[in-house]
Amino acid sequence: MAKFNLIEEPWIPVLRNGKVEEVGIREALVNAHTITRIETPFPLEEAALHRLLLAVLYRALPPVKGKYDALDLLDRGEFDRGSLEGYLDKYWDRFYLFHDTAPFLQIPDLPQEDLLPWSKLLPQLANGNNPTLFDHTVDENPPLASYAEAARALVVHQSFAPGGLLRRLGVTSAKDAPLARPAAFLVMGANLFETLVLNLVPQGDPGMPVWEREPLRVKDVEKHATKWSLSGVSLVYVWPSRGVRLVDEGQGVRWMDYGPGVEPQEVAWRDPMVAYRQDKKGSILPLRLSMEKSFWRDFGAMLPAAGGTWPAVLVHAGELEEEGVSFTLRVLGQVSDQAKILDIRREVYPIPKDLLTPKGEGLLDRGLKVAEEVARGLRQVAWRVAQGVLGNRDASELQNFANSLPLLSLYWAQLDLDFPDFLGRLPEQGALDLWRERIQKAARGAWEETRRFVGTEARHLKALAEAERAFRGLLAGMKEEVKG
Repeated sequence: MAKFNLIEEPWIPVLRNGKVEEVGIREALVNAHTITRIETPFPLEEAALHRLLLAVLYRALPPVKGKYDALDLLDRGEFDRGSLEGYLDKYWDRFYLFHDTAPFLQIPDLPQEDLLPWSKLLPQLANGNNPTLFDHTVDENPPLASYAEAARALVVHQSFAPGGLLRRLGVTSAKDAPLARPAAFLVMGANLFETLVLNLVPQGDPGMPVWEREPLRVKDVEKHATKWSLSGVSLVYVWPSRGVRLVDEGQGVRWMDYGPGVEPQEVAWRDPMVAYRQDKKGSILPLRLSMEKSFWRDFGAMLPAAGGTWPAVLVHAGELEEEGVSFTLRVLGQVSDQAKILDIRREVYPIPKDLLTPKGEGLLDRGLKVAEEVARGLRQVAWRVAQGVLGNRDASELQNFANSLPLLSLYWAQLDLDFPDFLGRLPEQGALDLWRERIQKAARGAWEETRRFVGTEARHLKALAEAERAFRGLLAGMKEEVKG
């Protein structure tokens, strides 16, 4: 049995000529120049589908060795049809979603017992111990997924599955998929062709993808019998994190077999779509998304002066930007607490020319520090309010009251809206002055709302009056800095 070939069948959602349609891998790559972008409401799906297409390109095309190879590719305006079709035809049989011996990204001889709902593959669908993020699916009555939905869910899960208890085939717990914790950076061009070229970071050895290897069997994953080095874009971008076998019901998928996948062996290799920072102990760690703040507040951790690194896709795109190519940046990923997915995010930022220069990085660093310095001042203002309202109370009680005030949350919410404009204006010197003005305006607006929030009793008014002096001192300090 061979059914639903991902090379030819429509399953990747794209925007073309103003309309959303689904295409197969061949159409997505051969005619990428006619497609505006992959179009999906799900950030993890967007990241996983791009990584799959990139993994194919790394093996099908002559290697992009540097900026000038990428520029030549952009000048041609489309990928070489002969190279792509020759490669896809060669591995045609390895891209069937259902296949007796080699189903795509699956293990064909998983025992058909203790089946799980297919919805376990997607964090936005409720199942097991996942909180309900976007729907009310339950394990006992999973919806019937179309083949296209199931294929997308499979690719997402293999990239984003968080580690945790498994207790199947002799494996107690599974490890994180490659993007289970890190934020993924995706550079977006004018169309899908440009986007893929901008993310086609030069590599030495791209590695051998799963579809070029012998199909995995139960004996290969039982008790984590198979261990591969976590390196090589074509392998890591479509990593077999879990053993899966989708059960075909004739019209779609409702259930699946599930088990361990290949155990990743950590090596000194960095994912081009991930940014890294150095902690106080000197360890190199990937940057993650946070529930408490938008990702732009961690941009400073990527600056070389702070011991960090920009993601390789952004550095590669920046080199092409010097030659007139423009792009935006998307930060995609999930926020998790161990095996529980708490949030899924997509943040979009403009990336101006010359941002990745000493001048651009210096102004960005200063802008981020000013925002944090004012936030620290606002925390002191909130503390003054708490002391004035509650008097001599336990420090934890005062802190809880200060945290309940809307001062900081409103301040950061406004800067979330203002930051992209500041970033887009860099490295112009005037951008920093305008950013300071936006910071002051955000602080004033947050303080005015906090005043209304606190109350009008005598002790409230007295507390606000004392805190007002601290607030004015904070803004005066900002003005003095500008003058200096």
